[in-house]
Amino acid sequence: MEADAITITADAIEEYGSGSKLMRVALALLVFALPKSVGAEELPLNSAVTQETIATTICVIGWTKGIRPPASFTNRIKRELIKELELPEELLTDFELDHRIPLALGGAPSESRNLELQPWDEAGEKDAVEACLSRAVCSGRIGLDEARQRIWRDWRHVGMDCDGR
Repeated sequence: MEADAITITADAIEEYGSGSKLMRVALALLVFALPKSVGAEELPLNSAVTQETIATTICVIGWTKGIRPPASFTNRIKRELIKELELPEELLTDFELDHRIPLALGGAPSESRNLELQPWDEAGEKDAVEACLSRAVCSGRIGLDEARQRIWRDWRHVGMDCDGR
């Protein structure tokens, strides 16, 4: 990530104030944009999904519907995250609760480390990356662990390379 993309200048803090709604949103998004390094054994994963089980789990159309947490759970977590970040509750509609490692790659359905707020304007782009990685895993072009590591580190840099080329 380029330094310009994550710099919050002293001028901006002075102009908007460190406690302003705009600044809190910028800081919250910055936290989510930073890549996180974690070893494969530490990733928040669904233990039922391994390279050996993909043909009967994630590569089965509709499989994730059966493990997706209910809206009552995800809405509660979303409100808690908004509150933790000290953002106004009216911003709830600006975000979706996203699985950092998607269910389609065997991410843990309800583990807090795998859940984060994602601005709606990024959701479609990340969904496309998730679908591409899932197709690549199910077709054998890349391994499941590699796909998980790529999306965990920073989904924005997976891009067109998600098919393993």
